Amino acid sequence: MRKHHNKLYYGKYRYKTIFKMPGSLMFYPTTDKQLSWIKKEYPDAPDMNNLADFIIQHRDSIRFRMQDKKAIFYTNKSMSEDLIGSFTNYHVKTEVVDPKFGLLDKNTVGCDRLPHGKYQYQVHLKKDVHKHINETERHALCEFIERNIDNCLITNKFVLDFLEDRSPHCYHGYFYVKDEKFLTTIYMIAQKGIDKVIKFVKVKNGSNKETTR
Repeated sequence: MRKHHNKLYYGKYRYKTIFKMPGSLMFYPTTDKQLSWIKKEYPDAPDMNNLADFIIQHRDSIRFRMQDKKAIFYTNKSMSEDLIGSFTNYHVKTEVVDPKFGLLDKNTVGCDRLPHGKYQYQVHLKKDVHKHINETERHALCEFIERNIDNCLITNKFVLDFLEDRSPHCYHGYFYVKDEKFLTTIYMIAQKGIDKVIKFVKVKNGSNKETTR
């Protein structure tokens, strides 16, 4: 797992606060019904009850997940501090995204160096892209990338095999594009097969903080 992020969590949150919580696996699925059941079945477990209450009260303004024996919350600063104050004994660490990355939108990633030194875009294909583009579009995309080998780069084996006719299927994958000029043509060829495009922006002296209990 990456300990330092150069983009906001879920495109919105700067703070990732991690706790090692007893009974956290019992919170799945994290529906209000399940959380209410926990409160009813374990009235003598105040920390579990407090955690259930916190999730019920704030679920619309945070993101969270229960993983192994960990409870992980993605929040703003004040809510992270509230969580740590409420569950100090279980706090493992908090990771904080540098404020400058808060200026980047959801599909933009800040970096010290562009991928492979020059590519500004990462084009993600749709799941089961072979169902979304036809053979003509696939061959056209492959030919365009081959003609622009200095400006496009495929490092994903699934994408490469699919475009070069070694496999009729491609379940996921991405490739790199140097700049917007080439990206525009790719959209014209295979827009139906593109899921999203990640843009990389060079940001100098970016540093994220990690605080550990």
